[in-house]
Order: sequence, then C-alpha cells, then structure tokens
Amino acid sequence: MNAATITQAQEPTLRHDIGALFIAARNFCEELFTAHGGWFVRRDDALAGRREMLALAAESEVHSPNLAAELRYFANR
Repeated sequence: MNAATITQAQEPTLRHDIGALFIAARNFCEELFTAHGGWFVRRDDALAGRREMLALAAESEVHSPNLAAELRYFANR
C-alpha cells in the first residue's frame, strides 16, 4: 500500500504578490487623485460621497430619470 503526502506552500504565492501589487497601485492612484484635487471619493469620506450622489440624483431627476435611478442605486451600495 502506498501513502501519498500532500504538501502545501507556506510562503505567499505569486497570486498573493500580484494581489498586493494591485492594492498598492490602487492606493497610489487614490493618493494621486487626492493630491491633484480630483473627484475620487476616499474610503473615509464614503458618507459625504453618498450624500453628494443623492444630491446629483435629485438634480438629474427632471431631465434623466434613468440616470437618477442609477445614482441612487450606487449611493445605496
């Protein structure tokens, strides 16, 4: 009778390294947009961003009801 041993890598794999790279790139982009006064909503300003999206939805209700519905949907996510 044969016994098979399955070993798993204990070190981070290439998938983990690539995931960390994408997270670092996203954080860099957030800081870049913020430094240039961009429109990018930061994670800690999520409530302010939600209010802003709801205000935009209210403004666009008359001329584009579909856009207003989409903005409300995204604000509530």
